[in-house]
Amino acid sequence: MTDIAIRATHLSKCYHIYNNPQDRLKQFVAPRLQRMVGRTPKQYFHEFWAVNDVSFEIKKGETVGIIGRNGSGKSTLLQLLCGTLTPTNGQVEINGRIAALLELGSGFNPEFTGRENVYMNASILGLSNEDVLERFDDIAAFADIGEFIEQPVKTYSSGMFVRLAFAVNILSNPDIMIVDEALAVGDMNFQAKCMTALTRIQERGATVLFVSHDIGSIKSLCSRGIYLEHGNIKAIGKAPDVAEQYMRIMREEMNAEHRKFVRVTSEFVLEDKEESVPVLDKNNHVLKRSDAFDKRVAVFRYGSGGAKITYVELLNMSNEPIQSVEFNQEVKIHIYIEALSELNISVNFNIRDDKKVNLTGCGFRPAEHKLLTTEIGGQYLVEYTLKFPFQEGNYSLLAQLSSPIVIDETAEFLDIIEDAVVFQMERWKIARIWSKVHLFPTLNVTRLS
Repeated sequence: MTDIAIRATHLSKCYHIYNNPQDRLKQFVAPRLQRMVGRTPKQYFHEFWAVNDVSFEIKKGETVGIIGRNGSGKSTLLQLLCGTLTPTNGQVEINGRIAALLELGSGFNPEFTGRENVYMNASILGLSNEDVLERFDDIAAFADIGEFIEQPVKTYSSGMFVRLAFAVNILSNPDIMIVDEALAVGDMNFQAKCMTALTRIQERGATVLFVSHDIGSIKSLCSRGIYLEHGNIKAIGKAPDVAEQYMRIMREEMNAEHRKFVRVTSEFVLEDKEESVPVLDKNNHVLKRSDAFDKRVAVFRYGSGGAKITYVELLNMSNEPIQSVEFNQEVKIHIYIEALSELNISVNFNIRDDKKVNLTGCGFRPAEHKLLTTEIGGQYLVEYTLKFPFQEGNYSLLAQLSSPIVIDETAEFLDIIEDAVVFQMERWKIARIWSKVHLFPTLNVTRLS
């Protein structure tokens, strides 16, 4: 028995794009006539390759996320895998019963009731009437549309339509689950329910392949990621790495776009003067640089320039560098920067877990601090002090310099360093922490009788 659930080999899909309707008729008739008289046939269309020579394998039990900008070929690829589109070139191999959430409810008959559509869709998914009867109550409970289950689906709201379609597919217990942005629909309760159901499917050992623009979901749910660009695979590998590569490219494109805009107004700016920015004793504090630091982070840093992070360190309250942090220990984050131009900047950090999921972070605005106006050649030390109430494990710190364009909305990224500091959290000696962050809630127990 093969351990491959999905195999795509040199998969391509080409569409013919016509400039006007007449060209479509010409393409149907003219080339045949031209060949009959011995002339080279003329082409009246241009080709658009939605998916172009894509090859990959997904093992049974894997969860793989597909990311990419709109129009990159993600949905087309899923339709090719599901068989709803015929490839122009290449082939697809599927091992197992597949359920696809592409266009939710596209297989529903609007004249049938919800119950009748459940039976019809379940049979398409390979379930017998006995299987549907056994699971119908669970499907109805998951959809949570009440008495409308007995009404024609043409009377449903779009939300009810989505609920029922998702319930049928996800409770059919498929071997392979393919999802195209279905987790982004519905209200917050339904989205939470979908995520829980998807996690249960993963735990059962099913293969999951899904498209999402939610990078956090890709990082937390997926073992691998596929990054599509213009119908080609740009990157494939561990989900956090692929997601970070995608985010890096998106930020670089945002930088290019944001240079056209006017910067923030002075009300958010702290001018760089001695009376507003204290100058530290040069005998005790100098701009830290390190060739070893620059070499280590070179592959992980990017940005448009204008200011540069020269060093980042994690310290205890005695100003000693540390790589191991006790639970809820108070620490300092030092970020040293050198300005290459006059800018209004915020110096930010993010703490991320071993899957690169962002847990917390801060910048000048959340810290209720005005932006810093830098001087050419200016050197600065930014110090954050906080506690780390995190679950034991490995963590990393991302350091970032940004120049806001629209406050709290958009910014140009001047310098970003992923994994600027990597550290380990020790286990809390009092009790085991079962979540990533412990908030120290107050607990009271009162006897009522």
